[in-house]
Amino acid sequence: MHEYMSTLRIWELTCPGYLEEVGRARRWTRDILSDSNRADDAALIVTELGTNALLHSASGNQGEAFNLTISRTPETVLISVTDAGGTRTTPHVEHPDENDTHGRGLALVSTLAQRLDINGDDKHGHIVTAELSAGSRRPNVPLKQGYWCECLVNGGKLGSFDATSPEQAVRWIRISLMTIAMALDEEPYRQAQHWKNQKQPQALEALRKGEPQDLTLKHRTTQITWTARPVTFLPLAHRQGRTLPACTQMHSTAQLTSRSCLVPPLNGQVPPDC
Repeated sequence: MHEYMSTLRIWELTCPGYLEEVGRARRWTRDILSDSNRADDAALIVTELGTNALLHSASGNQGEAFNLTISRTPETVLISVTDAGGTRTTPHVEHPDENDTHGRGLALVSTLAQRLDINGDDKHGHIVTAELSAGSRRPNVPLKQGYWCECLVNGGKLGSFDATSPEQAVRWIRISLMTIAMALDEEPYRQAQHWKNQKQPQALEALRKGEPQDLTLKHRTTQITWTARPVTFLPLAHRQGRTLPACTQMHSTAQLTSRSCLVPPLNGQVPPDC
């Protein structure tokens, strides 16, 4: 028998259509590849492919599932996720703009993998397979620690910012918070001032410890929430021909102020700083 065939090992897992199953698939992958230096990369790929299957195919419907297969030899690790179909679009690598927060899943997978194959159809399901080299980690893909910040209004995202430090994350929240607070009623404005004067140092210290932070104000029927959490940024391979920092450092003080003023005033008044 050929040596390649004699050392091939295959594992399979079926995951019901619930998002929490992605976490189980990730842990299962880490257990299988616990002795491999590609375990983290494989777990990240499983997270992206499993999430895509649940969100963009019938796998996320009640009673449906996605299937995960890991094939391993001494030279390669193949990760395949099969969805339940039911979508009119075939999975494909997108090329989002720098500030887009969606459409990065398969682009991230293609950055980590040596090869990415997409097969199947809507009727029988799509199979997305990522191939990793078992012998070495991904080349020239420096991961950088940062902080992802968002401003949400009634659950919908109004603005976001990728910060390079806890201080920058807290500063973005403070500027956005105080700009919006000037248009709020007396009570939420008082709460905003209290956070700025009393709670801000605690939020900064918590972020330094790796703890996510959030702040919510209510203005009549409107709920506004600011969040900041530690994340790892990965540069995308398709951005060729120009340098793009993983945690963008292009946001100057003026740009931060300008960005915060994109928030529409809640009572028709424009804050003077804008």
